[in-house]
Amino acid sequence: MKRFFTICLVAIFCASTGFAKQEPITEYINIKGTLKQDYGQAPQGATVNIKMVLKVSESKQYKRGVYYLADLEGQQILIPKDDLDYIELDKPQNLSDFWQQIYLTYHFYEQQAEQEKPNDLRLEVEAESQEYLEHLNEIAYEDAYTASYVQSVLAKLCGPNVTTNRNGNLNTFVIQSPEPTSFMLPSGNIIVSTGLLCTLDSEAELAAILASEIGHYLYDHQVTNVHRATQRAQRALFWADVFSSVAYNYGVDFYYDGDWRNLGASFVADMGTIISLLCVPVINRLGMNYSNSQEQEADKLACRILSFTGYSEDALTSALRKIRDYYLRNRRQENILRYNSIEDLQKRIEGKPDPVPAPTDRPYLKNTYDLINFNADLNYRAALYQETIMLTEKNIANRLADCQTYIILVRAKMALDNTETVNNECLSLLEKAKEISQGFPNPDVCKQRILLLMRMQKQSKALTELHDYIDILTTYKKQRPADKEERIWIDKEMNWAQLMIKRINKI
Repeated sequence: MKRFFTICLVAIFCASTGFAKQEPITEYINIKGTLKQDYGQAPQGATVNIKMVLKVSESKQYKRGVYYLADLEGQQILIPKDDLDYIELDKPQNLSDFWQQIYLTYHFYEQQAEQEKPNDLRLEVEAESQEYLEHLNEIAYEDAYTASYVQSVLAKLCGPNVTTNRNGNLNTFVIQSPEPTSFMLPSGNIIVSTGLLCTLDSEAELAAILASEIGHYLYDHQVTNVHRATQRAQRALFWADVFSSVAYNYGVDFYYDGDWRNLGASFVADMGTIISLLCVPVINRLGMNYSNSQEQEADKLACRILSFTGYSEDALTSALRKIRDYYLRNRRQENILRYNSIEDLQKRIEGKPDPVPAPTDRPYLKNTYDLINFNADLNYRAALYQETIMLTEKNIANRLADCQTYIILVRAKMALDNTETVNNECLSLLEKAKEISQGFPNPDVCKQRILLLMRMQKQSKALTELHDYIDILTTYKKQRPADKEERIWIDKEMNWAQLMIKRINKI
């Protein structure tokens, strides 16, 4: 119906003006405003209703270019693109109004029309993006609730109003990675890491990062940054190297074989795969090596989006500072995924006022506490023990710690230090974990106590715990007789416990 109305509108206007050719850039739109000053025969304050963006061929009356078909005081006229400044646009009443105004004032309508034309470079970049996205499934964070929540924040920002070149809509994709990163693929997929969701403290900060990525997409920065000269010649070779490499940049291979049974995702990814897929060459290859001016351009648009959708503009500065602080803590200055360097991050922050401390966003923290446990475990297995401790203590400070939080914290503390004070502290933490279990025997707590008691040379207590551990495993096996994977795990733990008992008996 909208398409039919658009055709009729153009046909009526063409018939009344006798133009040779008008090419609609948009379907019917409805952007209202008033004249800032006299315009032609219309006085200042006259109402204007822009209904369409057109590309007009040159004629006796008009030069070739982009025009706005508008209703001005009941008369259908064409307003040249350069005369848009004569119009004071009305305050948008809803998200659709807002995005129509954004597309109009930033000239995204014209840009989108150009993008829809066949273009070898664009097609190649989008094809690479889709291929890359398929491989990112290997490190997907497979938790439906988290995926739905992140997508819901994106929906608040743009709804169905920002479309991709494939006539779809923007969407988010959550991946496993300790690094706090987010980036927009040229195909319209926003990649969000578990590390980012754990680093941020509010939905407003997440919205700010997403809004900035939307800005890059609308400005078409990715395709602008891709060099066509190297595109065709090296495409196959480049991606073959990435997808076949165990660890593209680092040359290491170690596996996250953590106990995923108590974590939010269905599996924990291979760290070599994470490093291979999330590396600076890949980011640069897909045009995301943004210049400082491009970052500033996207950030300014992001602030407009945040302001209209009810989020604080300060949230962007706050989020970028937390991302910067992560890399400073981990002594990373250069070759930072997506953000290039600490210096570049700092340039984005400089000049912006210090953000006003925001109230605690309890709903956001509740939505991400499970992610914090998961990412704490990722950091632990990457030997980033301080980062692990910081994440678990965040859950504890926010009164959102569960049994797994304390277990991961104990593991990190034990990996960092072996003193009487730390060991006793770890025993106390495991007691808290046991309390949270509310009387239900927890095999993970029991096993961690065994390891800790053996470290503390308390063999008799460890022996008692080992027998308790075997009893717990036996009960657990009876409760889940049909679960093959659980039986394999239980048998493995039973064998371990029996070996420990023999070892202690020999002392």
